Amino acid sequence: YDGETRAGQENYLRQTVACNGRLLSAGLGVNTLIDDRYRLFHGVFGKLCTLSLESLADKFDLLCAFANEESKKYYLKYYGWQVAATIQVYKKATRFSGFGPESLLSLIRPGGRSKMLSLVRTDEFDPDRLDPVIERYRLAAKHSYFHKTAAFLNWKFLRNSHYKISGYYLMASDRLLGYCLTYDTGIERRIIDLLIENDDRRVMAATLATLSDMTRDDGLARLVIHATPGCWYEKILRRHFFIRRWDFDFIARTMEGDLPVGPWIIHSGDFDMF
Repeated sequence: YDGETRAGQENYLRQTVACNGRLLSAGLGVNTLIDDRYRLFHGVFGKLCTLSLESLADKFDLLCAFANEESKKYYLKYYGWQVAATIQVYKKATRFSGFGPESLLSLIRPGGRSKMLSLVRTDEFDPDRLDPVIERYRLAAKHSYFHKTAAFLNWKFLRNSHYKISGYYLMASDRLLGYCLTYDTGIERRIIDLLIENDDRRVMAATLATLSDMTRDDGLARLVIHATPGCWYEKILRRHFFIRRWDFDFIARTMEGDLPVGPWIIHSGDFDMF
């Protein structure tokens, strides 16, 4: 504040991060807003960063954010943040819409319903069914990711009145293998969140083929997913003709010690908005 005038604000949401099986308490940066009258020569951005670090030091193990290019350089240069991962945005054409290269690729590997896997739609995840799968995944995972329970998935996504998000159980006969959440926006379907037990590549390939077929049947032109370099399903995306469209950075800062070592898995549902 400058007297009674609010010069800026910075916001964080509580979020749990799983790191090589351990659970860390994290703060996810939502936004930093500066009043136009204070953007130059007042140092408000720096003061906010300093105040946040001081006030959150004993509350979180880790801070993280998807910062824009302008603010990112200040976080990295002055406040001890680091680029934790590069987020890659992949898109796959799911129906023919002209003779462009991406459209033609939709005819080569269009996808189809899998015999080994079914996506069973649900309006709400049952914690008794899904949480054991999520917990087994956490204990076995060798990467870092945003940990979500069934209750969290229901709260953030399936009960979210601002977005019409669809939830699915991934089933092989009567065996539950994980979950998937999707969101339709314009002509695209985005994979909002995904978890597959044991990072099973065959199940991932069948999931992508099924989602591609569903997306085409629903009249949507593209299926969208995020990946990080070297993640366990990156090669599968290429085999299914997902095209890498652009990248952006995920930044993080620990309150003590070094950042988690190893790869991250990031989905668009991990953002404060999507």
